[in-house]
Amino acid sequence: MAKTEDVQSLTAHRISKSDRHERIIFELSASPTLRASELASTLGVSHETIRRDLMELDNRGLINRTYGGAARPFAFEAPLRERSQYKVAERERMAAAVCDLISENEVVLMGAGATTNHVARRMASMQRRNTVITHDFSVVQVLCHNPMIKVLFLPGRAHPSEGYVYGNQTVAGINGFQANWAIVGASGIDVEGVYDADDEAGAVYRAMVLRASQSVLVADSTKFQLASLVCYAHWEELDFFFTDTTPPTALEKAVRAAGVELVTTSTRI
Repeated sequence: MAKTEDVQSLTAHRISKSDRHERIIFELSASPTLRASELASTLGVSHETIRRDLMELDNRGLINRTYGGAARPFAFEAPLRERSQYKVAERERMAAAVCDLISENEVVLMGAGATTNHVARRMASMQRRNTVITHDFSVVQVLCHNPMIKVLFLPGRAHPSEGYVYGNQTVAGINGFQANWAIVGASGIDVEGVYDADDEAGAVYRAMVLRASQSVLVADSTKFQLASLVCYAHWEELDFFFTDTTPPTALEKAVRAAGVELVTTSTRI
């Protein structure tokens, strides 16, 4: 929790609700669980105020309420069909920005997911020769419409609902290539790094990151402050992070401290 001087500076004036919420999320980025009594003392507010704050943050999916306090949320992803309906305009802007990085004749390793599918659609609309290596059926279907793009589909075991392949054969296939770029998504992100809800899919994305000269994470703000089953990459292993809004302060600091270039597409014209 906060040091004494931090408490004094916080309680010297009334703290707004939005500031309290940001502080609670910041504290959870450093500690997996917090007690409501400690939060009330640190923020200089009543237990009832903290109770309402935790209830609101829990309803927004930013924390998990526990008996007597709060815990970091744990990310379990909705099915791809459902995820694809969210933040469409934001994902299109992110996809356009990501595609601006890629030059003629470069090789791209592309992961699965709703946001990376937007990147694939953007690439398919461009008159540029590239090679794309992927484990996602949807990415293959989209890119095959552009004869200028050479598409290589990785081997592996088919996921019954997500539309991609994974497993030891997929990882071995990736290890046979060297790419200019890896473009990957996430089930969740926090100050530690990037997570996936499936450990075997996480192994695929990690292999992509390791086999690319530069790695790009593309993930919208619904993934902020979420841990999931496996952390497949730490921030220092990535080069770019494209997202739709500015991350919470603690997360932004962690990203920049690792030397990752943060691109927030809500500020781009």
